[in-house]
Amino acid sequence: MAIIERKTDAGRTKYLVRVRDPFGRWFPSKTFDRKIEAEQYERSLLIQRDRGGLAPTQEFREMTFAEYWAKWSNECRGRVSEGWRRTQDMVTRKHLLPMLGHRRFKELRSVDIGQLMAALERKGQSPQSALHLYNILHKMFEDAVEFYEILDRNPVRRRFRPKVRRIERDFLSPAESWKLLESVRHHRLGGAIWIGLLAGLRPGETQALRWSAVDFERSQILIRASFNKKLRVIQDQPKQGDWGRAPMPPVLAAFLQEHARGKRPEDFVVPNVNGGMMIYESFVTQILPRLCREAGVKEVTPHELRHSCTELYVQQGASAEDLRRLLNHKSLSATVRYMHRTDERLAGIAGRVGRSLAVDPGSNPLNHEKPVEHENVDV
Repeated sequence: MAIIERKTDAGRTKYLVRVRDPFGRWFPSKTFDRKIEAEQYERSLLIQRDRGGLAPTQEFREMTFAEYWAKWSNECRGRVSEGWRRTQDMVTRKHLLPMLGHRRFKELRSVDIGQLMAALERKGQSPQSALHLYNILHKMFEDAVEFYEILDRNPVRRRFRPKVRRIERDFLSPAESWKLLESVRHHRLGGAIWIGLLAGLRPGETQALRWSAVDFERSQILIRASFNKKLRVIQDQPKQGDWGRAPMPPVLAAFLQEHARGKRPEDFVVPNVNGGMMIYESFVTQILPRLCREAGVKEVTPHELRHSCTELYVQQGASAEDLRRLLNHKSLSATVRYMHRTDERLAGIAGRVGRSLAVDPGSNPLNHEKPVEHENVDV
């Protein structure tokens, strides 16, 4: 196994990757212009080999879609969470295998994928569910092209991708948020609302939060665990994988310090009546809606508390990058969904446009009237 450097006639360096499987057969070799790309490909092959993966052989010629799915799901989903893995297995068994499972994988064409997506629509699948299936298919066939090198092109075309209309989540205005916070200050589960509205933690992160992760000295909450509803376990990492931290505004720090008295580091910050972890189902279906009604604000979900949190930070001048770090997102594309378009904010901004220029009309670039030029005339 090696990365072999080769010189082209033009004097450029190319990097050839060659790796054998456990039986000494060569995985598909590839040549790269950049060494870092060659190292990444070599690493992926070594991981595949260590997991028992084999170099492509004649088996792919007769392999059915169901057989390829079994091989691909075992070898190419190393970074997928266990919850998402189970979801993929379920929707594949329910929708993809009954329609494609018996077909030879290498013989599937774009027309087959188009017919499959049309059939899903006729069966009444929601655009979001169809999009999940599309993404699974696209990744499966893309790996057949790039990883296994058994196909020349991906038959899952972009034109088959379902269009999902993005609906903006509901949220509380800053005034409504402060009203709710004051109303639940002394409630047993008020801490979940205070943390969601002022620190932006996900519901699962709030459930798993222990006092050892509340850093009063640095005014921050360390996000190191999350409750996975699908697996019903506390994971030692948040949804995005990497540990994160959320700043604590002074009002939240004071609130939590009051509730931290007599608590042990391993205690849950928002416990249930028995001291264990807060039960999400009762909080979302019964307690939170009732607390919203009692406070006289619109009913929101725990996730919409997170959306409401961004409104408080935007009101104080937070940028998109500030919100990305607050919400512990990996990219701004996810954060954009939390930047709500409000008529009140836009009207306020519009009212300030040109205000400073109006003080000195001469400095207004919109004033296109040119001064009158007087010619020097001899009398």
